[in-house]
Amino acid sequence: MRTIKIWMITAILICCATVLTSCSKDDPVNPEPQPVILKGEAAVEWTKNHLDSLVNVYMADCGNLLDPDMTRDLLKCIGYTRLNVFDYREAGWLIDSVVFIRLMDRAEVANNKTILFTMGMYGCGKTTSLNNNPDLKKLVSEVGVVSEGAYNNVKYFDEMVEKSGKRGFEPHLIYVYNDAETGYTNCMERLIHSNRAVTCEAYISVFPQYQGRVEYIEEHYPDMKFYCLDNNHNNGGQRVTTEAAKQWDYTMTEDLQEKLYAIKQSYIDSGKLTAEQIYALQ
Repeated sequence: MRTIKIWMITAILICCATVLTSCSKDDPVNPEPQPVILKGEAAVEWTKNHLDSLVNVYMADCGNLLDPDMTRDLLKCIGYTRLNVFDYREAGWLIDSVVFIRLMDRAEVANNKTILFTMGMYGCGKTTSLNNNPDLKKLVSEVGVVSEGAYNNVKYFDEMVEKSGKRGFEPHLIYVYNDAETGYTNCMERLIHSNRAVTCEAYISVFPQYQGRVEYIEEHYPDMKFYCLDNNHNNGGQRVTTEAAKQWDYTMTEDLQEKLYAIKQSYIDSGKLTAEQIYALQ
C-alpha cells in the first residue's frame, strides 16, 4: 500500500551497515565499503541494537498501517532482498511488535480506538479486493490502526486481537478468499514484479490452514465486525455473507498440488524469472 523510504534508514545507519574491506592495490588509502550481511540471530541482535531508529523511520511514513512486508524492507541494509524472508522473519517480527504499540499510541492520542485486521492466503488479492469495495476502502483510511497480513497462524491473530482489546480497541476483520491455482499464479506474478517469493511447498502447506476459519472467527469473536470478500479466480473481491464464506474450499488434494507445481514450472520455463528468483523457489 505504501513504500518505505529506504534511503532514510540507510542514512541513519550507514555507519553500522557497512564494513571496510582490506586495502586494494589500486587504492590503498580509500578502500571500498562493503555491505554487512547479517542473517538469523545476528539479524535479530542487530535489529535490537537499532530498533528505535528503525521504528522511527517506519512511523514517519506509514500512516495507520502495520505491514510486515514494509517493516522487513527496513532490513535491506543488512542483506534482506525479499527473496530470503526466512532469514529475516524474526527480526521483522521484532520491528512489528514495537510498531504495533506505537500505532496504537498514535491512534489513542487521536481518540480513534478502532483497528482493522486483514486476513487471507498469500496471493489472494487483498489490496485489489479492497480497492473494488469503496466502503471497505474508506474504512481502511478511517480506522486508527490497520494490521495487514495473511494471518495463516490463527494463534498469532488471537494474540494481536488480545493486545489491542486490552487497550480498548474495537476490532474489524476483512477476510479475502481466492482459489489455490489463481492465488499461486498471483504469487508468481508478484515475484516477477516485486521480488517476493513464496515456495510451492510453503503454499501447499499453508493453504489448508484456513479451512474452518470463518467458523472460528464467529465462535471466538461474535462481536467483531466481520467482512468476507470472495476473489475466486480474481473476480474482483465480491462481498459475501459469512454463510457463503463457509463454503470456501481450502482442500489441498494431490491433483491440486501437481497443478501448483506445474504453474511454478511454467514460470521457470517462461524466462521471466531471474536466476536468483528461481533459486528462491527451490
